[in-house]
Amino acid sequence: MKRRQFLKSAGTTLALASFGLNTTLAAAAEDFHWSRASADALVGQSFWLNHPEFGAMAITLAAVRVPPTRTPDPRLDQFSLLFRTPAGFAVADGIYEMDHPALGRFSLHLAPGGHDAQGAMCRSDFTLLT
Repeated sequence: MKRRQFLKSAGTTLALASFGLNTTLAAAAEDFHWSRASADALVGQSFWLNHPEFGAMAITLAAVRVPPTRTPDPRLDQFSLLFRTPAGFAVADGIYEMDHPALGRFSLHLAPGGHDAQGAMCRSDFTLLT
């Protein structure tokens, strides 16, 4: 999806929401809670990162990784989201506004996640009490 198409669809979504016609999307976003299982279900999906300098950037959730631990704590759900970024684009450490078709708009802390054969990555680390 090109930026222009995204902006047009976002405008349409906002217009429909003002008439109360987008209640399914709002309900889905309110019912969503981050966990390793819910993140696994999103692998391969596109998100929009609202970058303060470059505007809307499409990134893809490439993987969910679990940190290697000798004795995992059963009270914690720890995982990292690894996003693939567009070629030539690197994310600086910070909090960014994100958009997703089913989750809506939310803030997420992202940090540089290195490079692999396919390009640059960024990551978001979670430690959740269960």
